[in-house]
Amino acid sequence: MMYAKASAKLFLNVIFLLTCSGAFAETSCRLDTKQGIGALGRIEPRSRVIKVSHNAGPEGARVAQLFFQEADSVQAGEKLAVLSDHVKRKAEVQAAGTRIKVLEAQRAVEQVALTFNKKEHLRHQSLDPGAVSISLVDEKRLAYEQSLADLKRLSAEITRAQAEQKIAEAELDNTLITGTVVKIFARQGERIGDNGLLQIADLSQLDVVAEVYESELPQVKIGQTGCITATGFKRSYRAQVRELGFLVRKNDLNDTDPLADRDNRIIEVRLTLEPEAVADLQHQIFRQVKVRIVP
Repeated sequence: MMYAKASAKLFLNVIFLLTCSGAFAETSCRLDTKQGIGALGRIEPRSRVIKVSHNAGPEGARVAQLFFQEADSVQAGEKLAVLSDHVKRKAEVQAAGTRIKVLEAQRAVEQVALTFNKKEHLRHQSLDPGAVSISLVDEKRLAYEQSLADLKRLSAEITRAQAEQKIAEAELDNTLITGTVVKIFARQGERIGDNGLLQIADLSQLDVVAEVYESELPQVKIGQTGCITATGFKRSYRAQVRELGFLVRKNDLNDTDPLADRDNRIIEVRLTLEPEAVADLQHQIFRQVKVRIVP
Protein backbone atom coordinates (compact mmCIF):
# COMPACT_ATOMS: atom_id res chain seq x y z
CA MET A 1 0.00 0.00 0.00
CA MET A 2 2.79 2.47 0.95
CA TYR A 3 4.70 1.51 -2.22
CA ALA A 4 1.59 2.18 -4.35
CA LYS A 5 1.07 5.60 -2.74
CA ALA A 6 4.72 6.50 -3.27
CA SER A 7 4.53 5.38 -6.91
CA ALA A 8 1.38 7.44 -7.47
CA LYS A 9 3.00 10.51 -5.90
CA LEU A 10 6.13 10.05 -8.04
CA PHE A 11 3.97 9.68 -11.16
CA LEU A 12 2.10 12.93 -10.39
CA ASN A 13 5.37 14.77 -9.79
CA VAL A 14 6.73 13.53 -13.14
CA ILE A 15 3.56 14.65 -14.94
CA PHE A 16 3.80 18.07 -13.25
CA LEU A 17 7.45 18.51 -14.25
CA LEU A 18 6.80 17.43 -17.84
CA THR A 19 3.83 19.80 -18.08
CA CYS A 20 5.81 22.71 -16.66
CA SER A 21 8.81 21.92 -18.87
CA GLY A 22 6.60 22.02 -21.94
CA ALA A 23 5.06 25.31 -20.89
CA PHE A 24 8.45 26.86 -20.08
CA ALA A 25 9.92 25.70 -23.38
CA GLU A 26 7.22 27.42 -25.41
CA THR A 27 8.41 30.93 -24.55
CA SER A 28 11.97 32.21 -24.45
CA CYS A 29 13.02 34.11 -21.34
CA ARG A 30 13.95 37.70 -22.19
CA LEU A 31 14.80 40.37 -19.64
CA ASP A 32 15.84 43.05 -22.09
CA THR A 33 12.27 43.80 -23.11
CA LYS A 34 10.18 46.63 -21.72
CA GLN A 35 7.00 44.71 -22.31
CA GLY A 36 5.08 43.17 -19.47
CA ILE A 37 5.23 43.91 -15.77
CA GLY A 38 8.37 44.31 -13.69
CA ALA A 39 8.44 43.49 -10.00
CA LEU A 40 10.69 42.48 -7.16
CA GLY A 41 10.28 39.00 -5.73
CA ARG A 42 11.77 36.38 -3.44
CA ILE A 43 12.56 32.69 -3.87
CA GLU A 44 10.41 30.45 -1.70
CA PRO A 45 9.57 26.72 -1.56
CA ARG A 46 6.10 25.86 -2.82
CA SER A 47 5.50 24.15 0.52
CA ARG A 48 6.50 27.38 2.29
CA VAL A 49 8.99 27.21 5.14
CA ILE A 50 7.28 25.39 8.02
CA LYS A 51 8.14 26.31 11.60
CA VAL A 52 8.10 23.38 14.02
CA SER A 53 7.55 24.48 17.60
CA HIS A 54 6.15 22.93 20.79
CA ASN A 55 3.01 23.06 22.87
CA ALA A 56 4.52 22.94 26.33
CA GLY A 57 2.56 25.92 27.58
CA PRO A 58 4.03 28.96 29.32
CA GLU A 59 6.64 26.85 31.14
CA GLY A 60 8.26 25.99 27.80
CA ALA A 61 10.50 23.02 27.07
CA ARG A 62 14.15 22.17 26.50
CA VAL A 63 15.59 19.94 23.77
CA ALA A 64 16.64 16.66 25.39
CA GLN A 65 17.65 15.00 22.11
CA LEU A 66 17.70 16.17 18.49
CA PHE A 67 17.61 13.53 15.74
CA PHE A 68 18.36 15.69 12.69
CA GLN A 69 20.84 18.33 11.59
CA GLU A 70 20.52 21.14 9.06
CA ALA A 71 20.35 19.89 5.45
CA ASP A 72 19.04 16.47 6.58
CA SER A 73 16.04 15.03 4.74
CA VAL A 74 13.02 14.01 6.82
CA GLN A 75 9.93 12.00 6.00
CA ALA A 76 6.42 12.87 7.15
CA GLY A 77 5.74 11.22 10.51
CA GLU A 78 9.38 10.93 11.55
CA LYS A 79 10.31 11.96 15.09
CA LEU A 80 12.36 15.16 15.13
CA ALA A 81 13.36 15.47 18.77
CA VAL A 82 12.74 14.48 22.35
CA LEU A 83 11.84 17.40 24.62
CA SER A 84 12.16 17.75 28.37
CA ASP A 85 8.39 17.27 28.77
CA HIS A 86 8.37 14.13 26.62
CA VAL A 87 7.63 11.76 29.53
CA LYS A 88 4.69 13.89 30.63
CA ARG A 89 3.25 14.10 27.13
CA LYS A 90 3.73 10.39 26.49
CA ALA A 91 1.86 9.72 29.74
CA GLU A 92 -0.97 11.92 28.46
CA VAL A 93 -1.20 9.78 25.33
CA GLN A 94 -1.30 6.60 27.41
CA ALA A 95 -3.91 8.10 29.76
CA ALA A 96 -6.09 9.02 26.79
CA GLY A 97 -5.80 5.46 25.47
CA THR A 98 -6.77 4.03 28.85
CA ARG A 99 -9.76 6.35 29.11
CA ILE A 100 -10.95 5.21 25.68
CA LYS A 101 -10.80 1.55 26.76
CA VAL A 102 -12.78 2.30 29.94
CA LEU A 103 -15.44 4.20 28.03
CA GLU A 104 -15.72 1.44 25.42
CA ALA A 105 -16.22 -1.12 28.21
CA GLN A 106 -18.94 1.06 29.75
CA ARG A 107 -20.59 1.39 26.35
CA ALA A 108 -20.61 -2.41 25.92
CA VAL A 109 -22.34 -2.80 29.28
CA GLU A 110 -24.83 -0.08 28.41
CA GLN A 111 -25.56 -1.75 25.09
CA VAL A 112 -26.62 -4.90 26.97
CA ALA A 113 -28.78 -2.83 29.30
CA LEU A 114 -30.37 -1.06 26.33
CA THR A 115 -31.29 -4.38 24.71
CA PHE A 116 -32.95 -5.59 27.94
CA ASN A 117 -34.78 -2.33 28.64
CA LYS A 118 -36.05 -2.16 25.05
CA LYS A 119 -37.54 -5.67 25.32
CA GLU A 120 -39.16 -4.83 28.68
CA HIS A 121 -40.55 -1.58 27.29
CA LEU A 122 -42.08 -3.27 24.24
CA ARG A 123 -43.45 -6.20 26.34
CA HIS A 124 -45.24 -3.95 28.82
CA GLN A 125 -46.65 -1.85 26.00
CA SER A 126 -48.18 -4.98 24.44
CA LEU A 127 -50.00 -6.01 27.65
CA ASP A 128 -53.65 -5.22 28.25
CA PRO A 129 -54.15 -1.93 30.15
CA GLY A 130 -55.84 -3.77 33.06
CA ALA A 131 -53.03 -6.33 33.37
CA VAL A 132 -50.33 -3.85 34.38
CA SER A 133 -50.25 -0.48 36.09
CA ILE A 134 -49.63 2.68 34.09
CA SER A 135 -46.79 3.63 36.43
CA LEU A 136 -44.93 0.38 35.64
CA VAL A 137 -45.35 0.94 31.90
CA ASP A 138 -43.93 4.45 32.31
CA GLU A 139 -41.06 3.11 34.42
CA LYS A 140 -40.05 0.65 31.66
CA ARG A 141 -40.31 3.37 29.00
CA LEU A 142 -38.13 5.75 31.03
CA ALA A 143 -35.54 3.02 31.64
CA TYR A 144 -35.35 2.41 27.89
CA GLU A 145 -35.02 6.12 27.09
CA GLN A 146 -32.35 6.52 29.79
CA SER A 147 -30.34 3.67 28.24
CA LEU A 148 -30.54 5.36 24.83
CA ALA A 149 -29.31 8.64 26.30
CA ASP A 150 -26.46 6.96 28.20
CA LEU A 151 -25.34 5.13 25.07
CA LYS A 152 -25.24 8.35 23.03
CA ARG A 153 -23.33 10.13 25.82
CA LEU A 154 -20.72 7.39 26.03
CA SER A 155 -20.28 7.36 22.25
CA ALA A 156 -19.73 11.14 22.29
CA GLU A 157 -17.19 10.84 25.13
CA ILE A 158 -15.29 8.14 23.21
CA THR A 159 -15.14 10.35 20.12
CA ARG A 160 -13.83 13.24 22.20
CA ALA A 161 -11.23 11.05 23.94
CA GLN A 162 -10.03 9.72 20.59
CA ALA A 163 -9.61 13.28 19.33
CA GLU A 164 -7.65 14.21 22.46
CA GLN A 165 -5.43 11.18 21.95
CA LYS A 166 -4.69 12.19 18.35
CA ILE A 167 -3.80 15.71 19.47
CA ALA A 168 -1.49 14.35 22.16
CA GLU A 169 0.19 12.02 19.67
CA ALA A 170 0.63 14.87 17.17
CA GLU A 171 2.40 16.91 19.84
CA LEU A 172 5.19 14.34 20.23
CA ASP A 173 7.43 16.38 17.90
CA ASN A 174 6.81 14.45 14.69
CA THR A 175 7.10 16.24 11.35
CA LEU A 176 3.95 16.61 9.26
CA ILE A 177 5.68 17.05 5.89
CA THR A 178 8.47 15.45 3.89
CA GLY A 179 11.28 17.90 3.30
CA THR A 180 14.65 19.26 4.36
CA VAL A 181 15.70 20.80 7.67
CA VAL A 182 16.74 24.30 6.61
CA LYS A 183 17.34 25.88 10.02
CA ILE A 184 17.69 24.73 13.63
CA PHE A 185 16.94 27.28 16.34
CA ALA A 186 17.29 25.15 19.48
CA ARG A 187 19.87 22.43 19.94
CA GLN A 188 20.33 19.80 22.64
CA GLY A 189 20.10 21.34 26.09
CA GLU A 190 18.67 24.65 24.85
CA ARG A 191 15.21 26.01 25.62
CA ILE A 192 12.86 26.42 22.65
CA GLY A 193 12.19 30.13 22.10
CA ASP A 194 9.79 32.18 20.00
CA ASN A 195 11.46 30.99 16.79
CA GLY A 196 10.49 27.42 17.54
CA LEU A 197 12.57 24.25 17.32
CA LEU A 198 13.46 24.26 13.63
CA GLN A 199 12.24 25.01 10.11
CA ILE A 200 11.45 22.48 7.38
CA ALA A 201 10.77 23.01 3.68
CA ASP A 202 10.14 20.80 0.66
CA LEU A 203 12.87 22.01 -1.71
CA SER A 204 11.84 19.81 -4.64
CA GLN A 205 9.65 22.59 -6.07
CA LEU A 206 10.49 26.29 -5.86
CA ASP A 207 8.37 29.39 -6.40
CA VAL A 208 9.07 33.04 -6.87
CA VAL A 209 6.75 35.34 -4.93
CA ALA A 210 6.52 38.58 -6.92
CA GLU A 211 5.26 41.80 -5.33
CA VAL A 212 3.12 43.26 -8.13
CA TYR A 213 1.77 46.82 -7.82
CA GLU A 214 -1.96 46.80 -7.21
CA SER A 215 -2.51 49.00 -10.28
CA GLU A 216 -0.80 46.40 -12.52
CA LEU A 217 -2.50 43.28 -11.18
CA PRO A 218 -5.34 43.33 -13.79
CA GLN A 219 -2.67 42.69 -16.46
CA VAL A 220 -1.44 39.51 -14.76
CA LYS A 221 -3.09 36.21 -15.70
CA ILE A 222 -2.63 32.61 -14.63
CA GLY A 223 -0.29 30.82 -17.03
CA GLN A 224 1.71 33.86 -18.15
CA THR A 225 5.49 33.49 -18.43
CA GLY A 226 7.94 35.25 -16.16
CA CYS A 227 11.70 35.79 -16.30
CA ILE A 228 13.75 35.74 -13.10
CA THR A 229 17.22 37.19 -12.54
CA ALA A 230 19.40 38.59 -9.77
CA THR A 231 22.92 39.88 -9.31
CA GLY A 232 25.35 36.97 -9.46
CA PHE A 233 23.04 34.61 -11.37
CA LYS A 234 24.87 32.81 -14.18
CA ARG A 235 21.66 32.82 -16.22
CA SER A 236 18.06 33.90 -16.09
CA TYR A 237 15.30 31.44 -15.24
CA ARG A 238 11.82 30.96 -16.62
CA ALA A 239 8.74 30.79 -14.42
CA GLN A 240 5.00 30.51 -14.87
CA VAL A 241 2.27 32.43 -13.01
CA ARG A 242 0.35 29.95 -10.85
CA GLU A 243 -1.46 31.93 -8.13
CA LEU A 244 -2.74 35.47 -7.68
CA GLY A 245 -2.92 36.77 -4.12
CA PHE A 246 -5.99 38.26 -2.46
CA LEU A 247 -4.59 40.79 0.02
CA VAL A 248 -3.31 44.26 -0.82
CA ARG A 249 -0.55 45.34 1.56
CA LYS A 250 2.65 47.33 1.85
CA ASN A 251 5.68 45.99 0.01
CA ASP A 252 8.34 44.03 1.94
CA LEU A 253 11.05 44.22 -0.74
CA ASN A 254 12.85 47.42 -1.78
CA ASP A 255 15.00 48.29 -4.76
CA THR A 256 18.61 49.31 -4.19
CA ASP A 257 17.86 52.54 -6.08
CA PRO A 258 17.72 55.31 -3.39
CA LEU A 259 15.12 57.15 -5.47
CA ALA A 260 12.79 54.16 -5.70
CA ASP A 261 9.38 54.36 -4.05
CA ARG A 262 9.52 52.48 -0.73
CA ASP A 263 5.86 52.71 0.23
CA ASN A 264 3.98 50.84 -2.47
CA ARG A 265 0.77 48.84 -2.24
CA ILE A 266 1.29 45.39 -3.71
CA ILE A 267 -0.33 41.99 -4.18
CA GLU A 268 1.69 38.78 -4.06
CA VAL A 269 1.80 36.70 -7.25
CA ARG A 270 3.27 33.19 -7.14
CA LEU A 271 5.23 31.85 -10.11
CA THR A 272 6.47 28.27 -10.47
CA LEU A 273 10.17 28.16 -11.32
CA GLU A 274 11.34 25.86 -14.09
CA PRO A 275 12.63 22.47 -12.80
CA GLU A 276 16.21 23.31 -13.86
CA ALA A 277 16.24 26.15 -11.34
CA VAL A 278 15.73 23.90 -8.30
CA ALA A 279 19.29 22.58 -8.14
CA ASP A 280 20.76 26.07 -8.67
CA LEU A 281 18.55 28.01 -6.26
CA GLN A 282 17.55 25.67 -3.42
CA HIS A 283 20.33 27.15 -1.27
CA GLN A 284 19.04 30.70 -1.86
CA ILE A 285 15.64 30.61 -0.17
CA PHE A 286 14.19 34.11 0.42
CA ARG A 287 16.79 35.69 -1.87
CA GLN A 288 15.51 38.86 -3.55
CA VAL A 289 15.19 38.62 -7.35
CA LYS A 290 13.90 40.72 -10.24
CA VAL A 291 10.81 39.45 -12.05
CA ARG A 292 9.34 40.38 -15.43
CA ILE A 293 5.96 38.88 -16.29
CA VAL A 294 5.29 38.87 -20.03
CA PRO A 295 1.68 38.68 -21.34
